[in-house]
Amino acid sequence: MSPGASDATSTRRKANIAVIGAGWWSQGWHIPQLSRNKDRCNLVAIVDSSPHPHSTLNPDLESLEDLGAKYSCPVYSSIDGLLADGAVSAAMDGVIICTPHSTHHDIGVQFLEYGTKRANSGGGKPLHILMEKPMTTCVEEAKSLHELVSEYEKRGDGSFLINHSANYREQSKSAKDMVMSGKLGRIRLITATFSSPLTWLFDSPANKGWNEPDGKMLGNGFGWGQASHMLAWIYHVSNVTPSRVYCQMTHSTATGADVSHSATITCADGTVFSLSGTSLLPGYEHSKPPLGKRVGIEMFGTEGTLIYGGDDQNPTSGYLELRTANASNSGQVRDLGFHFENTETSGLGPESLMEFVTVCKGGRPYAGANSAVGLKAVQTIEAMYRSNASGKAEDIL
Repeated sequence: MSPGASDATSTRRKANIAVIGAGWWSQGWHIPQLSRNKDRCNLVAIVDSSPHPHSTLNPDLESLEDLGAKYSCPVYSSIDGLLADGAVSAAMDGVIICTPHSTHHDIGVQFLEYGTKRANSGGGKPLHILMEKPMTTCVEEAKSLHELVSEYEKRGDGSFLINHSANYREQSKSAKDMVMSGKLGRIRLITATFSSPLTWLFDSPANKGWNEPDGKMLGNGFGWGQASHMLAWIYHVSNVTPSRVYCQMTHSTATGADVSHSATITCADGTVFSLSGTSLLPGYEHSKPPLGKRVGIEMFGTEGTLIYGGDDQNPTSGYLELRTANASNSGQVRDLGFHFENTETSGLGPESLMEFVTVCKGGRPYAGANSAVGLKAVQTIEAMYRSNASGKAEDIL
């Protein structure tokens, strides 16, 4: 199902969406993109604990007061303040949680509890949640959130999506369909590489939120900052479950942040998954012309192989390919080009955000990145940090 496909079954009313967190990503992406999508949604609230949000990645962030005036919506200094405003909170169809990684669990729980309370009050509509990635930076919190979400969705209180934009693109959907149809047979080996031009981010002591551990994190850097993108794609498409991880990392001499990793992940069904990644690719993603991230994915099965890779700023740099023993079933899978993450600041937002708006309008969700995928990604990254510290393979917790 494409991001807007479920609109046909949704109501024609606009979705009312609140944004929690008014930092760099919200001000550069979520808030203006929702505001431009005037035919499909209303930006009904912005919440941030700071009256003047600050980010080393954008020194020109606007104040909470200025954001309220610019986007003609109420602003709040706390989630409690938003929920206490009955007129606004009762009208919400969805919330986007875009706050520091280590805060995701507690904020997610608060909205899940509110959504259930509202649903139980009689006549209350579902409350949907779009959470930034990674889902959490703590396995215990990820498990707790996944369990709560599972019950929440089972009751029909709302849907929970994670903003892994690559998972909602047509290439990802085609890849998953290929695996689910049995064209690969039983997957036995997965190899994945992910290289980002982000030395400027992880080598700067000023970027503490990206480089220094917070909360229950065992470390911080490229692992928590980038590896979840690739892991979420692999786990969504292949549906394998990690069971044991061996990993080695290298670190920035300036910040101590991890900047490269190489991991061997053993899965519950015996599949072996080789994962490597680094921030040491030269360039800058938002330069003109942009220099993109390099992605390489191969899934080898008993009946066929899936191949997908390229530069995520150059659609002509690669494509989705299937190879089987039967030549008539091999070759490029549709003319989709190469697209991975969608980080465009212009327009109405990535496919993940468009899908979330559709869900908030009453459409059926496409589970590109649900809480199960988020949990597997968190479990894997946490085990990678433990393995690097111990020097031995570590079981998934």
